[in-house]
Amino acid sequence: MNLATLRVEGTGEALEAICDSLNLEIDNSWKEGEERRRGGYYSTSGFNTTIVDAENPRKMVAAIRAFLVKCRKKKIVFSNSNLSTELAIGVTVGEKEQYVACVDLPPSDLMSLAELGISLSVAAYPASDEDD
Repeated sequence: MNLATLRVEGTGEALEAICDSLNLEIDNSWKEGEERRRGGYYSTSGFNTTIVDAENPRKMVAAIRAFLVKCRKKKIVFSNSNLSTELAIGVTVGEKEQYVACVDLPPSDLMSLAELGISLSVAAYPASDEDD
């Protein structure tokens, strides 16, 4: 797994405008005031969308860059729309095909994320080739 997802929170109108402008396919969404699965209520509306699920980290980073370019071309800055936005990167490690994973984001990519108002979260998940 080399997965990049975008989590966006804010007001309904701003969320809809971002989805329409970027032509995003929503994986799941919630509305302000809706009950959370584990108790409590959402304080804002939002959604999650998959940017890429790639076969290796290099292809994942290339797809992330393409997404950032798309945002720039559409002149989208998430923080200007009062949206809280996070790019979450997840990789599996410990598999025969991907024992170790390296996600290389040069300063230019990190600067693009910051300029677009997108925070970054990176996680590695252990995997096993063994059948249970």
